[in-house]
Formats: sequence, structure tokens, C-alpha cells
Amino acid sequence: MLKIRLRRMGAIRQPHYRIVVADARSPRDGRFIEILGHYNPRTDPATIQVDVAKYEDWKSKGAQPTDAVARLVRQFNRAARQAAAQVEAAQPAQPASRRTRTASGKGVTRPQPTAEAQAEEAAPAEAATEAPAEPAQETAEAEAPALEAATETPAGAPEGAADTDTAV
Repeated sequence: MLKIRLRRMGAIRQPHYRIVVADARSPRDGRFIEILGHYNPRTDPATIQVDVAKYEDWKSKGAQPTDAVARLVRQFNRAARQAAAQVEAAQPAQPASRRTRTASGKGVTRPQPTAEAQAEEAAPAEAATEAPAEPAQETAEAEAPALEAATETPAGAPEGAADTDTAV
């Protein structure tokens, strides 16, 4: 029988755990089949990382999670849902969508652009028309003197000596 359980890692009095799939007969810290995640109770809040797809796959194959692992996976899923909800709440509300007709006659839903989005689209277009084509020439001119300075011999140095010469 396969178990999904915790495998203790870390030093003395500094535990962290791996969530592994192992044979029920192997010792706690012994041979395992696959690592599904890790759990660190010493961080604040405790760090839980689980590959849920692998976890569900092993459960479908008959592996039995221990009580501790089942509790950790529930905690991980709850935290993931809360994080997703916070991300959705942080994003601005989407404007009302409208129905338009396409050439094929089917309705397509498209979001209406907001006033901010229209202003952002207009600003780069205005900047592009105002910007002259001279900056590319300026950068080429700025690079040329740097190349000349690098190839010149330093003042007071004998002819043929360069900064990169290592022979003395």
C-alpha cells in the first residue's frame, strides 16, 4: 500500500518536511517514490508547497494521504483560493461589455475601452509623431569617441604599450 506522508528533513531542532509518496512499510525517513512538495513549520506563517496535480494523480492511483498531509493540502488549497481572490479584488473592475456583430453574423463580446485606456493609447501615438529621428544618430556619434579613446596609447607611455599589455 502506498502512503502520501511527511518525511522529516533538516538539522536537530530545525525540522522541515518533504511531502512524499512512499511504501507504507518503509521507514519514515527511508526510501520514497516521488516528492510532491514541502512543508516548513518554522517560517511565519508556515510555508506549504504542494504539486496538487501530482497529489491528485497519486490519490487516483490508490495512495492514501496521512491525516497530517491531508490537513496541509487543505490549508494549501485554502490559501491558494484566498490569494486568487485577493488578486481579483486588487484588479480594477472590468467595464461593462457590449455585443457587436461580426461579418459572420455571430455576436462577439468585446470590453469597452475606459477613458484611461484611450488616453494611454493616444499618448504614445502623440509622442511618436513628436519624437525626431535624430536620437539614433546621436547614439552612433556618442559611441565613436569611446572607441577612439580605447585604442589610443596613454600619454607618457612608450610607443606600442597599451593598458592590456602584461609583459614587463
